[in-house]
Amino acid sequence: DNPANLLLMEDVAIGFDSIDLISAASAETGLVMAKEVRPTLILMDINLPGMDGFTALKELQKSSETEDIPVIAVSANAMPDDLQRAKDAGFKGYVKKPFQIDALIGEIDSHLPK
Repeated sequence: DNPANLLLMEDVAIGFDSIDLISAASAETGLVMAKEVRPTLILMDINLPGMDGFTALKELQKSSETEDIPVIAVSANAMPDDLQRAKDAGFKGYVKKPFQIDALIGEIDSHLPK
């Protein structure tokens, strides 16, 4: 996403002892990284250049290496139809931009292992 949102995500991640934030500049790069790193959680922007977030999610779901990683959608589109489409696609949560910090933290925390 844009640099300001990435900085905000970095600030939020610092508040979690168990999070190391790794970012990718594109969905294609993120898919490769997900298979290599096997993260606990992925936050994925829906409106990515090139491959969009829905297509990237399908790719993650098709791979035995990444199919069980929860993916939270991140988008400025927040109409009920947008939220439902993301849920139907298999996103485990939805974070709206501009970010509400408490909602973002709550969404991340709800998908981390306890």
